[in-house]
Amino acid sequence: MLDIRDRILASGGGAVHVYGSVYPGTEAPSADPPLVIRSLSAADLVMHATDAYMLIEVEANVALSGTPTWARFVDGTGTTVYDASAGLPGSGAQLIVSDGQTPPGAAMYPGGVVTMSIEFVRT
Repeated sequence: MLDIRDRILASGGGAVHVYGSVYPGTEAPSADPPLVIRSLSAADLVMHATDAYMLIEVEANVALSGTPTWARFVDGTGTTVYDASAGLPGSGAQLIVSDGQTPPGAAMYPGGVVTMSIEFVRT
């Protein structure tokens, strides 16, 4: 988890791209554009005081309609740092994407706001 944070910060920040397509494999480019892109800065990559875990929780505007299935964290140069599954609360996905509704909507729509959260635990 520190490696993820360090690689993003070493390039001056990065981003998380959320896709609704089939996962193409590690570092392979997606055939489809992302549903959401959210920049990440040091303020977004908060380490717990004990460095036991890092929680990233951010809001973003949706660019394209779709259902989140996977996400890619990239550094400031666009190089892949980490790929994660993405889904609704309760889905078991690593990156949780929620529209804040009860129950959460499965699809995202352009202009909508979503909250994304992922927790990296030191093993």
